[in-house]
Formats: sequence, C-alpha cells, structure tokens
Amino acid sequence: MITTVTLNPMLDKTVYVDTLRRGAVQRASKIEMVVGGKGVNVSRQLTRLGTETVATGFIGGEVGTLIERLLDEEGIARDFIRIAGMTREGVTYRESDGTVTAVFDPPHHVTLRETQQLVERVKSVIPRSDWIVCSGSSPCPQADDAFASIVQLASERSVKTVVDSYGLVCRNAARFKPTILKMNKDEYEQTFGKKILGQSDYQAVFDELLRQGISCCVITDGPRALYAATSEKRWKVTPPRINSVNPTGSGDSMLAGMLYGYTHDWNTEKALRFGVAAG
Repeated sequence: MITTVTLNPMLDKTVYVDTLRRGAVQRASKIEMVVGGKGVNVSRQLTRLGTETVATGFIGGEVGTLIERLLDEEGIARDFIRIAGMTREGVTYRESDGTVTAVFDPPHHVTLRETQQLVERVKSVIPRSDWIVCSGSSPCPQADDAFASIVQLASERSVKTVVDSYGLVCRNAARFKPTILKMNKDEYEQTFGKKILGQSDYQAVFDELLRQGISCCVITDGPRALYAATSEKRWKVTPPRINSVNPTGSGDSMLAGMLYGYTHDWNTEKALRFGVAAG
C-alpha cells in the first residue's frame, strides 16, 4: 500500500465562462469540482492505475465533508484528520479563449495537537505501507515539522518515503534522508537559494543531495526535460510533445507513475519512463 499525506488540501472549483468581465454579473456555462492537493493527486493516479493507496492529511468544516464525499465518489480511499479550521477552496475561471484566472483561499490553521494527531495516524499505518508520500505545502508554522517527523518514523521502520515539497517544510524533511526527493526546478531554486542554469548545474545539485543520503533525486521543469539521479546513474528524460488540456497535477501523476513502477519491481530507469508517460 502507498500512503499519501497532504497537509494543505483544497476543494478545487473550475468555473467556465465565455469572457471574465470585472465588475459584471455573469453566468457560468459549467462548473466542475475536484479535490486538490499534491498527495491527493498522487493517490488519484495510483487508484486509476489499480494500485492500493490511502490518502490522509487535514480536512475541516463543511468543505471537508464535501471533500470526503467527492473522494468516495472517485473511489479514493481516505483516512483524514478532522481539524477545527475550514479546508480552503480555490476557484479557477476558465475563459473560452483558454485564459485561466485562479483565486485561492488562505490556508486553514492547524494546531500543534492536530499535527501530532496526524503524525500518530501515519505512524499507525507505516507497518502496512510500502511507501509514505509527503506532498505539498504546509498550511501554517504549526505543521512545518510534520513531514520531517513522518519521514523519520518511516525510516526507522525501513519504510520508503517520498518528499515532494518546498521551502522550510522540504528542508526539514530532507534532513531525515527520504528515499526520493522530488521537486520542480522553481521549487528547488526557492528552497535552496541556488539557480539551475544548465545541465552542469543539475549535476552539482545531485552531487550535493546524494551526499546528504537521499537515494533518488528528481527535478521536473514543466513540459521540458526531467533530470534524475541515484548514486549509480543519472538521467535526462524528455517528455513527448502533446496538446496540453490542463497541466495541473502532472508532476504528481509523474510521481504516481514512478511509484507504480517500483511496486512492480521495475528499475529506476523504467519507472522514470513510465512516470513521464503518466505525467
């Protein structure tokens, strides 16, 4: 089983309009709702690939109740911690010419006690998990160490881990040597304060991260080439050109594809190829 942890999920609404006009009352032609959040996206793709997974994290309020119903409708197994705060919503306005405008609520507040409850919940499923995936941002400082605690607990029990985050949350968790550290190029530059300008910079980045004890490093860059490394080998994987419909969650789908490969005992190169295809 693969357990995903999302600290900052969101109810993601997409509103379709002909043209978004400021200061005017308009009627939408269609509205779609889906549960957002990086870990949830990973569980969604794993579910579609027929891999056992459970999504956990924080949810709260009436929005949290709706999130539970939507996940049930998708057949995504869930085991979230209920918090006092209200889960955030995001609204994306999609115009007929393809223009997209998004507005996200501020993140919910989480207490230290609620964070500890989540860590304990994940601790209880570690013995049944092949991988623990810690994805996305932290909603507030009280949750900034959650991923670090989870990675430490999993590592002590020889359970493999993924960290796909950025900023302080990522740096805290990276200290405990996750099996895979995955982020996009912008997130790496923001997190570690170093620019990646060319292929030689990727090699220097991987040298440093692998020295810290991380087994596999993956850096994506949207539709451009993905770079990855282990202590034995390094890869550059160029995605095929496609007509993109909605790139949101593509990196999460890529990670899910990789994990699907690992659960089938594929080597890293084959898992990367499948992951890029899934993304």
